[in-house]
Amino acid sequence: MTLSSRRPVLWAMIAVVLAIAGTVWVVPRLFASDVAGTAPEEVISVNPGMRATLLEVADRYLEKDSDRVGVVLASERPELNPKMFCHEELIEVRRRDHQLLLGLVAGCEELARSGNVLIEGGGAILPLLLTVQPADGRFSVVHVQESEDGALYSSSIRKMFSPDGAPRALELSGDGRETSEAVREEARWVFGLPLDAPVTIPTFS
Repeated sequence: MTLSSRRPVLWAMIAVVLAIAGTVWVVPRLFASDVAGTAPEEVISVNPGMRATLLEVADRYLEKDSDRVGVVLASERPELNPKMFCHEELIEVRRRDHQLLLGLVAGCEELARSGNVLIEGGGAILPLLLTVQPADGRFSVVHVQESEDGALYSSSIRKMFSPDGAPRALELSGDGRETSEAVREEARWVFGLPLDAPVTIPTFS
């Protein structure tokens, strides 16, 4: 094939590559614009120490708020002394007047030990907006907002998070494997189980 006869083929190949590249570049941005958050407050930066403090406040509150997750073992197998464990991924911190808004995704599970096995009860992956108020040098959760249309639907999540925060919240809500494993690692440590202790779901008559 001569150079002149190759040129149409070459230009056609270049056109295809550019079209594919354009699609790859545009589609994620169109998707991102569809799920961009609409929360108006400015996202603020927090140092590692403050971040750790806020996560501890959220964790302590959510582990006591078992009604949001639902408990099974506590009612069906109370002799196992189940506990609620949560792991939070902090997406953003915003300020509203004198309060802080914590946008996060939490994975919470009701877990217990039976022999060398971890027993799983209720559990959920929750996109949440926690309103935290400082008082006397400490922080307390004064309000919790969760998505009204489920973890995988974007309508209320967009209202809860900033433009950049909402896509991240949807991503974490859709794939909760890492969050769930982090919860179970903590439970194994608390219950004195080996790190590879299996997890089982009991059956109830």
